[in-house]
Amino acid sequence: MTLRQTSLLLPLFLSASAALATTPPKPDASDIAASLLSIKIDGMQDLPISGLKMVKTGAQTVFISSNGRFAFYGGKLMDVWTQQEIKDLPDIDKIANRIDLSRMKLNVDDLGPVTIGHGKESVLIFIDPRCPYCGKVMKDLQTLQDKYTFKLVMVPILGAESQNIVVQLACQLGSADVKTKESVRERLLKQDYAGLPTEQPTQCNKEPLQRTIVTAKLFGLQGVPFLIAPDGRTHSGAPEVLFDWLANKPNAVPAATALEPTKVEKKP
Repeated sequence: MTLRQTSLLLPLFLSASAALATTPPKPDASDIAASLLSIKIDGMQDLPISGLKMVKTGAQTVFISSNGRFAFYGGKLMDVWTQQEIKDLPDIDKIANRIDLSRMKLNVDDLGPVTIGHGKESVLIFIDPRCPYCGKVMKDLQTLQDKYTFKLVMVPILGAESQNIVVQLACQLGSADVKTKESVRERLLKQDYAGLPTEQPTQCNKEPLQRTIVTAKLFGLQGVPFLIAPDGRTHSGAPEVLFDWLANKPNAVPAATALEPTKVEKKP
């Protein structure tokens, strides 16, 4: 996250934390250290934070996670994306380990997705067109089209060949021709990309693809497929039984199958 991105997030966070404007007197550092050494631990759970930045804004100090989602301020931990405070261990699962797209006000259609199904509940899935585990998910979801609407967002993480396929399909998806859009959908579901051009399209709106790459980095995508369920639960990999995972069945055990990037991709 750049300094500019951090500065843009700070007003949003600080406005949501107006009640914390009056900072209480700070205890002595030695007292804090002593109390930490003597506490009884009743529970512990990892936070989905890969890095932390210390930000000074006037007399205030804010600690923000690298992706700008979590902020420590005034003794409180806030989820900046959803404007919620994380107070207890159960909040980690209810808030921190989920991505609430509605609270983020993210319009998935701005990412140029391929839409499959017409159900009331929406599922967002990041895929690489060459990923075999993504192929499994795409096969499984075809029997669930009445219950869910699946938004497949292409991310080129498996190298130059994937990047060319994604660019070509994304450009075709932006066409006004219905048959062209349907052709992209069929190619993706069958993972059949024979005959696609290798030259860069001369006329193409790449903004949706660029937004996708930024969003994927924001979400900390480590592999594909990456799924976001209607209730905000996330999973990296192909669930063993997609229906069970989406329904959040207690006995649903997701299969640990995901492909990681072969190299860092440049923006198309």
